[in-house]
Amino acid sequence: MDYDSPESYQQPIRDFIKRYLDGENENVDFVPKSNMRIWYNYQVEGYPLHKHSALEVVLPVENGYKYIADGRKFQLNIGDILFIPPNCLHEIECDTEGSRFIYLFEIGFLKNLFDYGEVEKFLSEPRLVNSNTYPDIHQKIRKLFLEISDIYFMHTTKICEMIIFSKLIEVFAVIAQETGTETAVHFANDKQRENFYKFKSLIDYINSHYMDNLSLEYAATFVGFSKFHFARLFKEFTDSSFYDYLTHRRIVAAKALLEDDTLSITDVGERCGFTNQSTFTRCFSSHVNMTPSKYRQQLRQSKN
Repeated sequence: MDYDSPESYQQPIRDFIKRYLDGENENVDFVPKSNMRIWYNYQVEGYPLHKHSALEVVLPVENGYKYIADGRKFQLNIGDILFIPPNCLHEIECDTEGSRFIYLFEIGFLKNLFDYGEVEKFLSEPRLVNSNTYPDIHQKIRKLFLEISDIYFMHTTKICEMIIFSKLIEVFAVIAQETGTETAVHFANDKQRENFYKFKSLIDYINSHYMDNLSLEYAATFVGFSKFHFARLFKEFTDSSFYDYLTHRRIVAAKALLEDDTLSITDVGERCGFTNQSTFTRCFSSHVNMTPSKYRQQLRQSKN
C-alpha cells in the first residue's frame, strides 16, 4: 500500500518507508524514536489480514471505508471512529475514492495507570464510536483525534509526542469515565433515549447469555419491536446484524475458553452456545481465520 500524501500531510522527520508483513504479523514503522505513526490515506486499495502490537484507530474524513476486524464487518462513515485493539486480526476493503486518518500508537505504558482497567475493557474487542453507539462522547473523541492529527502534521523536523499522547490519554479518560460510571447521555428526543437504553439492556443480556439458544424473534420481543423493525435498529445500534453480533460474542468467549486445556474443543463449542461441532468450527474459522484446534495449538506455542 502506497502512503504518499498531499504536502500538508507529509510525514515528520523522515518519509514512511513501507509496510512489512511477516505472515499475518505487521512490523509497524513508527516515526523514528517514537511510539506512533499517523497517515492521511486516500488510496483506493485494500490491505490483507494482519495484526500488530499497536493500537489502530481509523477516522474517515471523505466517503466511507470498510474494515473486517476480529471477524466483524464495519462499514465506516464520515465521522465514525473505529478502535482496533493491539494484536487484533483485521483487514481493509476499499474500492471507492475517499480519505481517512489512520492512527497507530504503542500503548503498553497505559497498563501502569491505576484506572487502566476501564480502558482494557473498552479495548477487549473492536469498538465503533459514533452518534449511535456512544452518543454522549462521540464528538468529544472525534475532536481530540482531529487535534492529534493537526499537531502531528504541524512540523516536518520533529514530533510533539508528549502533547499527542496527552491528547490520547484524554481520549481514554473520557472513555473510562463513560464506561466506568453512569453518566448523563444526551439525546435528540425521548424516543432516541428510550431506544438507546432498550438496546443497551439487550446487549448486556446477550453478553451474559450468549451460551443460550437466543433467536432474533426473542431479541425483538425483549426490546418490544417487530423482528423486521428490530433488525434495522439493531444494525444501526451495533453496525452488525443480530446473528453476526451473537456469533462474534460467542467466538470471543470461545477464544478465552480455548486457553483451558482441560476442556475439549467440543466442550468449548457447547459452552459458547454452538449446537454442534461443525457449526462451531465453521464459525470460528470464519472469524479467526483458523480452526479452534489450530488456535489452541498457537496458544500453547506462545506459552513455551
